[in-house]
Amino acid sequence: MTLQAPNLDDRQFLELFEEMRALIPRYAPEWTDHNLSDPGITMMQLFAWLGEIILFRLNRVPDRNYIKFLQLIGVEQKPAVPAQAEVTFLLVQPALPIVFIPKGTRISAQVKPPPPSALAYPTLPPEPEDPVIFETDEPLIALGAVLQAVLVAEGATFTDYTEANQVAQQHYPAFGNNAENGNALLLGFAFDGTFPEMELNLFVQLFVEPNNAQETRCDRQTESFPSTEMVVWEYWNGSNWQRLSLLKDETRSLTQTGHIYFRTPTDSQAFQKRTLSNISESLYWIRCQLVDFQYDRTPKIDAILTNTVRAIAITTVRDEVIGSSNGQPNQFFRLRNAPIYAKALRSVDERLRENSTRSFMPNEVEQKAINEKLRQQELIKGFLLEVDEGQGAEPWEEVEDFFNSNAGDRHYTLNRTTGDITFGNGESGRIPLAGINNLVVRYYRYGGGRVGNVGADMITDLQSPVPGIDKVTNYWAAEGGDNEELIQDTKARAPKELKARDRAVTIQDFEFLALQTPGVRIRRAYALPLYHPQFPDTSVPGAITVIVIPDSIAPNPIPSQKTLQAVCAYLNQHRLLTTEIFVAPPKYIQVSIEASVLTRPTANSAEVKTQIETTLNTYLNPLTGGEDGLGWDLGAPVLHSEIFRRILNISGVQRIENLQIVVNGERFPPCTDAPIPINYLVFSTDHDITVNLTAAI
Repeated sequence: MTLQAPNLDDRQFLELFEEMRALIPRYAPEWTDHNLSDPGITMMQLFAWLGEIILFRLNRVPDRNYIKFLQLIGVEQKPAVPAQAEVTFLLVQPALPIVFIPKGTRISAQVKPPPPSALAYPTLPPEPEDPVIFETDEPLIALGAVLQAVLVAEGATFTDYTEANQVAQQHYPAFGNNAENGNALLLGFAFDGTFPEMELNLFVQLFVEPNNAQETRCDRQTESFPSTEMVVWEYWNGSNWQRLSLLKDETRSLTQTGHIYFRTPTDSQAFQKRTLSNISESLYWIRCQLVDFQYDRTPKIDAILTNTVRAIAITTVRDEVIGSSNGQPNQFFRLRNAPIYAKALRSVDERLRENSTRSFMPNEVEQKAINEKLRQQELIKGFLLEVDEGQGAEPWEEVEDFFNSNAGDRHYTLNRTTGDITFGNGESGRIPLAGINNLVVRYYRYGGGRVGNVGADMITDLQSPVPGIDKVTNYWAAEGGDNEELIQDTKARAPKELKARDRAVTIQDFEFLALQTPGVRIRRAYALPLYHPQFPDTSVPGAITVIVIPDSIAPNPIPSQKTLQAVCAYLNQHRLLTTEIFVAPPKYIQVSIEASVLTRPTANSAEVKTQIETTLNTYLNPLTGGEDGLGWDLGAPVLHSEIFRRILNISGVQRIENLQIVVNGERFPPCTDAPIPINYLVFSTDHDITVNLTAAI
């Protein structure tokens, strides 16, 4: 049962006043004027007002104790998470050989109002007052050469997929329809002049069919194992193919979406043009050749792009003066921006161990070393505050509270949601010496929340001027942004944290821990015991498959490969040694409704039809559907009676003349329920609703 903080007294002003006035005949029978004009009644109103304030603050005491208890056992509110997106820079033509785009380049996105069809999904982020700012997460060397041609070689046969490589909901097989060793993917670059020596960054977006997304095995950390070399990357040097210097392959041989980093040949004359297939233009060619076919499914590619880098929906601020210390205890200041994006604090035990190794009174050299170490720690965390007390600016350390702070500790607290900074009182935490503009936040980043989950082609306004850049856009929607966890949700999560005890044993443990995976937004999770994806019809002892559904406005949300890997890595830290875990995406079946509805004479037919479609889309939804509105259950049938009842309850509907359920194109007879295969979810987008108006009598 969820723990609830007791409400000591819930009486309000009017109740207190009426209670006091009711006691007048008992304690002061001679007082007979109880009208509001009486001075005594006025005093009672004043005391009732003061009493309500005292009761409110008194009721906050157990709430604060509850929160401190949660902090004591390590349960904290989840901070806001910024959204991420891949942004592509388009260079001015004719372009320079290379254009350097520094880390932290800012691009803004103006969120558009949601379309009417999406209003049924409550997770849609609201429209912000200001544009959402994205910053590039790493530096990028943009290539002036244009990716002019994309070919797939199957023996001596070349297939041109140049148009399919354009981001337009198309995809193509990376190594042909009959992939085998020796097949190759070829990329032709058009450029007038010598191909530059540089670090080449290619972004590969793989295509994943909703019901063919692969599960991820969690019995080991894939990052600690080198990927199997199934492909080799080469370039044409004028006479033969030579291997490119591969720096990093996030795609792990085209098995997942990511970036691939190369070093182009140091000898500029080694990279030569040639003409291939029906491509009349002479181009610089790079090829990816399949040398060891080990794919479970042959990879399909949505697009391969150059000049693309990951951007995150946060903004960096430097050297913000937050105010002047007046030497008083418990000083309070507020940053101009919030919420604050920073990594977790060091634990109290870690700080105590570090303090125990220091001298009681460090000399000047030791103090400088301590300051520099603290400065680096705070920069890594993502927030650095310095105070100038007359001997130069020195870094201070953030703490959760001042309970473990001594009088001389240079500590402060930070509310990441509001940006509030509080200093100590001289006994618990040091008071900054008085000065003018001597409190400066050298570095912090702010942002985060669902508002950053903008759609495709919306991150387009370049805020940081970069010479040589024409425009920028995001071909795919930003994802991953989430708001700070509400305190009531933290309270509801605390008993489950205590029950799980940081390990996954029961089915509920796996589902709960999957939902708590940091850095991703998982809305629902199902744990299937004894289920092995490769042996779906056999109970496999020790195997468990966790199906995760991300928080998304899509009618059939599919987790990305990075989301599956994040959940997998998190569960791998908590599983038992003998448990074999798989994290899998959900499988969907499309359901649509064909209905003929008769409306009341006063009803608006268009509005009734819209309400019916919205109701059906909400009900037949993996996140908002089902009987309780918390999401469709795995394998739950679509009941004809439930569909009938929900349509009939819509205002303006008089009767339903015909209603049929269609599942993946199969039309069921009227008054018949539609069974759904086990471990499948339903989704719906299009319905055939005919609305007829009843003639007025």
